[in-house]
Amino acid sequence: MILSRERARCRTSAGSGSIAKAAREQEGSWTGTQRQRRRSAKMATEAAAASPAGDWALWQMVDSLYPTGGFAHSLGLEAAAQEGLVTAQSPESLRRFLSASLHQAANFALPIVFSAHRATSSAAADDPAMLVDALLARNAEATALYSNHVARKASFAQGAALLRLALSTYGAGVEPRARRFQALLTLRKEFKRRKHAGLHHAVLFGAVCALLGLTADATQRMYLFVTTRDVLSAATRLNLVGPLEAARLQFETAPLLERVYLAKKDREMRDSYSSAPVLDLVQAMHDQLYTRIFNS
Repeated sequence: MILSRERARCRTSAGSGSIAKAAREQEGSWTGTQRQRRRSAKMATEAAAASPAGDWALWQMVDSLYPTGGFAHSLGLEAAAQEGLVTAQSPESLRRFLSASLHQAANFALPIVFSAHRATSSAAADDPAMLVDALLARNAEATALYSNHVARKASFAQGAALLRLALSTYGAGVEPRARRFQALLTLRKEFKRRKHAGLHHAVLFGAVCALLGLTADATQRMYLFVTTRDVLSAATRLNLVGPLEAARLQFETAPLLERVYLAKKDREMRDSYSSAPVLDLVQAMHDQLYTRIFNS
């Protein structure tokens, strides 16, 4: 009897110890979960503080009123129309041109955008010299990649417009975001001192989006969208298509945009290449057109 009572007491003590241990583990788990939640909330707060505009900045950048100078360029469409490669009588020819332009943007420019975005995101916020060196290195690589002078000149012109716009729009004030954008002022001085021919639009596009706190995914999607928008805007002004038809064509292009984006996103500059040599050749003829309404 005494032995049985001792065994029962031991089992009770062991059971109580197990329950207490389980309670401590559960409490520790809850504490860990709470710590993780607090850490996540802190990170979200810091991200919001770094980019108070949030997604609103994205909508501003895709707005047709955003004065980046993109609508002054046809991406080779004007020359293609004068050469008879794209005609108003053949809607399919415009579809082919738009598809070629999207693939060209994804294969050639998207790696530049992504590389500049990642370099800007990786650079220390309090070390503008590091950011400037990284962007100028990518800018020099981008210059070497351009195969025709018209596209290169257009890229420099749009890059200059975007730099000027970013400094005047986002660089004012003393908050942390504005201080980060002041690095672009140093960039403008340094590219002249180092005798770069200009700053490329794709490089600055990736850098500005990163400074605004936009993700690499959103930045790359936006770049492809802006390319589509600019081509169809040029087609409308060249009377190749009406505004309603252009809107329908833009909507119908969404599946192609998604496929191209998923296939070509997140690539380094070493993977950049031209996939539309005919488009390059036609665009290079733009300066020789007798009459023209676009800069490129």
